[in-house]
Amino acid sequence: MSAPAMLIGGTVVQALGERQAADAQAAQLRSQQQAAMYNSAIAQQNARMERQQAGAREEAQRRRAGQVLGEQRAAFAQAGTGMGGSAADVMAQSLINAELDALTLRYEGEMRARGQEIASTQEMAEAAALDVAAANTKRQGRMRALGTILGGTGRYMEYSEGVRSREASRASRERALGGMR
Repeated sequence: MSAPAMLIGGTVVQALGERQAADAQAAQLRSQQQAAMYNSAIAQQNARMERQQAGAREEAQRRRAGQVLGEQRAAFAQAGTGMGGSAADVMAQSLINAELDALTLRYEGEMRARGQEIASTQEMAEAAALDVAAANTKRQGRMRALGTILGGTGRYMEYSEGVRSREASRASRERALGGMR
């Protein structure tokens, strides 16, 4: 194989290799982007589930509290103390405590749901950053390939110029030697 063909072939192979490496890296980044988007969707789903579960826990707490309050009323009635005075104070405090317990369950569920929503937002930001990184990687690969082609073209031109210069020098020597004979 001639030197020019090797120079051109090597340049093309190197440029293609740089492009393929960049494409492979971009594909890996896109895969990571897809995983981040999936994780974001799962976090959103988890947030919805947290809210539903918190609502169910809150409702169950209210039912239990209603049962306890009913049992207290029955106990006061059976004891004959009536529903006034300290019995009313006890019932009022029990009602307040039951409502605080129910609201606490709702709040805790909401905080867990917000934590999942924050995780989802972070995953989406990661996905966006990976998308940009993949695009930049492909662009850089194209630029490196172009640089390789331009560099190879320059080396080929230097080689060609050297060949022409040697040929011109040889021709000049031959003319000079031909004139001396």
